[in-house]
Amino acid sequence: MIEGDDPQRAFEDAYAAHHAAVWRCLRALGVPDAMIDDATQDVFLVVYRRLPHFDHAAPIRSWILGIARNVALKVHERRRRAPPRLALVPSEPVEPEEVLARRDAAALVERFLDRLEPPQREVFVLAQLEGLAVPEIARMLGIKLDTAYSRLRLARRRFERVVARHFAMGDRRTR
Repeated sequence: MIEGDDPQRAFEDAYAAHHAAVWRCLRALGVPDAMIDDATQDVFLVVYRRLPHFDHAAPIRSWILGIARNVALKVHERRRRAPPRLALVPSEPVEPEEVLARRDAAALVERFLDRLEPPQREVFVLAQLEGLAVPEIARMLGIKLDTAYSRLRLARRRFERVVARHFAMGDRRTR
């Protein structure tokens, strides 16, 4: 943090600017819907504690999404150790065709992400869903730039095959 800045104001600005991205990132990294709000709060608790020491060497968005990634990993670890619970059923708006199309598309992406290996999933989510540059992702994850590009390329190829297969099956069903 730059000397003389108001820490509370800096946090409020960071929260306002990055809350939606953190929420999307956590969801895309497989945090269950019923736990996303709590996980988002956990991310911003860490941001609040560490923001006064943030040196701005990296973009703040990358830093915050890196914290979100770590929180998602902790959520997954806790879930592996915890006994299963009943899932809450979210309420949906009533827009028949659009809701069904969006639900279908979201389910396709979620199934795809669930089947990706975690290293490819992290890079894919950060690049494709959050729009981070690959060099920024490599720094955030502590991996070589070539490794980040390779993971993204492989994940994109796999996604293209999943989408093509989905539409091919849909075409057969409508005939």
